[in-house]
Amino acid sequence: MKTQQTFPGVIAHFEIEQGSEAWHQIRWGKVGGVLAKSLLGKPETLINHIGSCHLEPFYVEDEGYVNADMQRGKDLEPQARAEMSKYIGVELLPVGWLQSTVIPILGISPDGVTADLTISCEIKCPDKSKHAATLYGGIIPDDNIDQCLHAFTVNPLLEKCYFGSYRPECEHPLFVRCLTRESIVDMGTKAKPNCKPVAEWVAILQAAAITLQENIKIYNENLRKI
Repeated sequence: MKTQQTFPGVIAHFEIEQGSEAWHQIRWGKVGGVLAKSLLGKPETLINHIGSCHLEPFYVEDEGYVNADMQRGKDLEPQARAEMSKYIGVELLPVGWLQSTVIPILGISPDGVTADLTISCEIKCPDKSKHAATLYGGIIPDDNIDQCLHAFTVNPLLEKCYFGSYRPECEHPLFVRCLTRESIVDMGTKAKPNCKPVAEWVAILQAAAITLQENIKIYNENLRKI
């Protein structure tokens, strides 16, 4: 089994199992893929959530109700990663957490990465309607694009991020789209498109993360002076 490895700008925690106590601890006070959308929208909304983690000792927060669809996704993840590996022709390894060493508040838990961290994947195992909608739409769904951008924001070595929708019961079980730093991504609306290369979105997201990190530090330092 692979263990923790240090790369330029990022540490890969292969030794940590997603969902374990160690996984919860390393994510404590960090902006991971789930929170990535808030960085682009209103990063100030993250201050209370992330800042509070720097004011309290770690504990495993209640993750809330896990429904059948969520459990299905967890159960199918190894199979989905294997199918994605076969599709792209490279081995994708499970990894617990990628920690940015450039912007420490950032990290992500990809569904798979190559040993050199140059390729990663984000795979969803949705219900039949969502999978069909993704197949028919032919693009990465709006509610999944943020995590794909976050993969590039955290990992400076990343060259390709593959998004996959996997449903083995379907006639077309695996939908795949690939993003590179040159790919054009629209983060606007139908009425007001906002198209930029992934590299530009990454620069915007990193700047927002740095501002968030600095603000939390200032707020907490001021509190300790009271």
